[in-house]
Amino acid sequence: MYKNIIGVPIPNGIHTRIAAIIVHKAVSLKNKYGINLYIKKISAKEPLAISMLALVSLKIQENEIIEVSCIEDSENGKMAVLELCSFITNDLSQNNPTISKIDDIIEQNTIAYGEIVKNIPVGIVVIDQNARITTINDYGLKIVKKNLTEVIGRFIKDIIPTSDLQNVLKLKKKKVGETQYINNNLVISNRSPIFSNNKVIGALGVFQDISELVGIKELNERFKKILEASHELICFVDDRRIISYINPAYEKHYKIKSSDIVGKDLIDISPNGLRIKVFNSKKAIEDTVYHKDKKTIVSTVAPIFADGKFKGVISISKTADELKDLLNKLKNSEEKLNYYKEELNRQNNIDKAFKSIIGCSSSLKECLIIAQKASKSTSTVLIRGESGTGKELIAKAIHNNSDRKNESFVRINCAAIPENLFESELFGYEKGAFTGAVKSKPGKFDLANKGTIFLDEIGDMPVYMQVKLLRVLQEKEFESVGGLVTHKVDVRIIAATNKNLESMLKKNKFREDLYYRLNVISIMLPPLRSRKEDINLLVEHFIKKISNKLNKDVTQIDKKSLNYFREYHWPGNIRELENVIERAINMCDGTIIKSNDLPFYVKGESSEPESLVNLKNGELAPIEDYEKEIIIKAMKKYKSYNKAGKVLGLTHRTVSLKCKKYGIDINHIN
Repeated sequence: MYKNIIGVPIPNGIHTRIAAIIVHKAVSLKNKYGINLYIKKISAKEPLAISMLALVSLKIQENEIIEVSCIEDSENGKMAVLELCSFITNDLSQNNPTISKIDDIIEQNTIAYGEIVKNIPVGIVVIDQNARITTINDYGLKIVKKNLTEVIGRFIKDIIPTSDLQNVLKLKKKKVGETQYINNNLVISNRSPIFSNNKVIGALGVFQDISELVGIKELNERFKKILEASHELICFVDDRRIISYINPAYEKHYKIKSSDIVGKDLIDISPNGLRIKVFNSKKAIEDTVYHKDKKTIVSTVAPIFADGKFKGVISISKTADELKDLLNKLKNSEEKLNYYKEELNRQNNIDKAFKSIIGCSSSLKECLIIAQKASKSTSTVLIRGESGTGKELIAKAIHNNSDRKNESFVRINCAAIPENLFESELFGYEKGAFTGAVKSKPGKFDLANKGTIFLDEIGDMPVYMQVKLLRVLQEKEFESVGGLVTHKVDVRIIAATNKNLESMLKKNKFREDLYYRLNVISIMLPPLRSRKEDINLLVEHFIKKISNKLNKDVTQIDKKSLNYFREYHWPGNIRELENVIERAINMCDGTIIKSNDLPFYVKGESSEPESLVNLKNGELAPIEDYEKEIIIKAMKKYKSYNKAGKVLGLTHRTVSLKCKKYGIDINHIN
């Protein structure tokens, strides 16, 4: 190898334009001498082949020291290195004013691009055509647990053993939505080749820790703890035949480190083992006894499928030393793994279809699972729950996740329609059907044809209309008011109520046959007081939503206020919580909601003091005396004209004038 060290006298350093010129020069030198040239900062461990990706990623500044080298220790190699060094130090150091302005623009854009890449909350790694790392951002460094100088210029597999970027270079094809383990972090990755003039010059990988996705973190932590705490020897192999994970028990038993085999092809580690057989056959091998290193081992190896697609292989092994409880523990382990795999799939499906529904409590999740299954059916759904629990949100989510999502979703509030207008509202009317019917009007069922109709507060529907609704459910047909033609209709019905329909059945206020027709799939939404673990998520969601609506810069809530929320019983449920937060944001003077911004009843304070008006010797005092006392108490508590005015329902100017009138000095109130 021949190398030479130089300083870079180029104004603004080696940015995009200068990099392009150097690359062009390096190509001409290769054609002239047949030599490949490399470059690195003095602080870097490994040199990079000269390319646009490499030069821009190094961010070489003006007057910085660099090393130019070639692998061949020959006269041609020496000449190529020296020529490139001379070109950089002499030819490129000339300062043209016009070019300098262009360089400034390029430098600004490069800095902006660099800051975006550095701070974006996903991992980004870029390799050149030799599979050496040219760029990695802070998120990526956090995942690989290394600093920048340890990574730049290194072969990608040395830093991320499970990486598939090298294959992306060879195959020149994108790979989207694949999972891999990086330092025991399960990440989801997208990989893509980088083209320049139809030639692959590198590859880009973007990845994110799955545990950071909404609703997955807790599940992933539990799954990880099970794997780490298990005495079974557990190994995952992905669909590329690459070993992606081994648990601590596996490491301890075989006296190896995860880094020794993770990221390597299974064929190189165990070419004749059970895992290879299962990988090739896609069929499980259960409770197989074999001998290795003078030890008897019992293994279960099974293929992993997700949505019908092969995703790899899992092996669970146990040594004969623990044979007594082997069957029970293997069974429990398999059940746990299957359970969490199913939960993961169910969680993913729920997150996609019901994004507008906030919460992570088990009671809510069970409702969402039922709703998700109901969305794939055409059966009638009855949603039960107290007022304000989000029944309409569930109904919309079922519709939006169904085959009817591109058709109408029509809502009818049965409690808001006068009894004499019910039939015409639901089924429409013909011209001349009654006085004032100057033209025909379609009903809600006509509007909802092919779609979904949501009958909210179904318990308030008159009994005579229940009979007509039953006919629509049974026969899929109806007649409009004053009409002679029978209309066929294809509508999926979702009903909701906060009433006790069973009690109404006994009092003959709700038809039994309609009840059983509606109650095919029943969803019982829990009240907010039964899912208080969701309050933090709901509060965060409403603060962001309402602050944007009111154009206020309120971003947080203090712990004391949150404690009040957790202790309050919420008779109005989520709707009441949203209203309380909107009121608090209106009252809030800063960016953080505090307990003073909350209504008294949420804090458990009585709205009726024991003595609102005190009598002196049984006699009333002049009104000014009471007014003065109220102003003093308000100023003593809130220390501000503005806050006192909000509480008293006065403007801050009025409070200020009252203080002057009664000689109240706010600086001397104790």
